[in-house]
Amino acid sequence: MKKVLTGLVVSVAAFLAASCCGQPEIDGKWNILKVNGEDIVVTGDEKPFIEFSTEESKVHGFTGCNIMNGAYTIDGKSLTFGNMATTMMAGPEENMKAESAVLGAMQNVSSVKADEGRLLLLDADRNVVMELGK
Repeated sequence: MKKVLTGLVVSVAAFLAASCCGQPEIDGKWNILKVNGEDIVVTGDEKPFIEFSTEESKVHGFTGCNIMNGAYTIDGKSLTFGNMATTMMAGPEENMKAESAVLGAMQNVSSVKADEGRLLLLDADRNVVMELGK
């Protein structure tokens, strides 16, 4: 009985450690909901998004006016973006403001946290700089 109880305690501890400290699942397309606590508002049908390809460590997205492509690195909860290549089209002022906020926030991302179906991208001080949702 003692061995069974010990095995159960070890299994539960391992599960809890993995769930609190594991790497969040980021693969796929995520809508950009907020940047620095502000709702992202753009005109038009296409909304800003980030799409992660974990197989290639590449990121693709739409920033409000332009398409972006680049690379990212994830190690556990540490997340950083490389330089982003973007198209260079102008758009409505509201969309250009959103784009500037998105690209600026991406430069400050240092970690990621999963939270109730959302991804929170955090800066070095653990402040949420971007909120993503499916």
